[in-house]
Amino acid sequence: METGFPVSTTFGPVDPNTLPPDMTLISNDSVVFYTHEATLFKASTNHFNNLLPFPTPAQHDPSERILTLPEISSSELQIMLLAIYKVPAGDPSFSLVDINTLIRAIDHLPNYGFSPKTQITPTSQMYRLMLSCAPLYPLEIYALAAQYEIHAIAVTASSHTLVLPLSEVSAELSRRMGAIYLLWLFQLHMGRTERLKVLLTAEVGLHNPTAECSFTNQKTLKRMWNLAVAKLLFAIKAGMRLWNILPG
Repeated sequence: METGFPVSTTFGPVDPNTLPPDMTLISNDSVVFYTHEATLFKASTNHFNNLLPFPTPAQHDPSERILTLPEISSSELQIMLLAIYKVPAGDPSFSLVDINTLIRAIDHLPNYGFSPKTQITPTSQMYRLMLSCAPLYPLEIYALAAQYEIHAIAVTASSHTLVLPLSEVSAELSRRMGAIYLLWLFQLHMGRTERLKVLLTAEVGLHNPTAECSFTNQKTLKRMWNLAVAKLLFAIKAGMRLWNILPG
């Protein structure tokens, strides 16, 4: 049976690397995804939100066995299936995704009986997708990884958060992170700031006088350095580098 709907280019009717599909999923924007009942049913802890198994056995034509998912867009469903099938990393075109679509897609997974922590592995395309978003959306990716305990992604994303003030951590992001990951984030920022202050306030050493640099010159330079550092201590943030904040 022909649906007349557009078909996913990733989860189409023919894939030489997998068994022939035996069912279809249709997103709320009417895009068709060809899938396998056994894959969705066996990996799900709630029978794919209690939509499976089909009451009738698998047929040769998967378009006769259809599930409509009115709460999921095609972009979200594609990301979900990448995670469910643990599609290996490789296609660079998937590196560009909308962050909100990614978050919604991952949030859908538990509703259909899939653990993001289990499905998103280091060799998967989903893992790569999340990491590709971390430089632009570090707090969002950190919070998402924290919520689902994908620790390695949270660690990588945390380094990108250093360029942002902690005031940008919203109530929603805090809820996703949970108490432990929120504490770790604060400790990272505060520890980085304190370490930078220690480096800046270290005493400037003196060397044996030379014709170009006498003790008087060195003491003058040391006094100027201490004055500059005193001003900088009020402006220091976790993500700063010395060459960005020292006077020219």
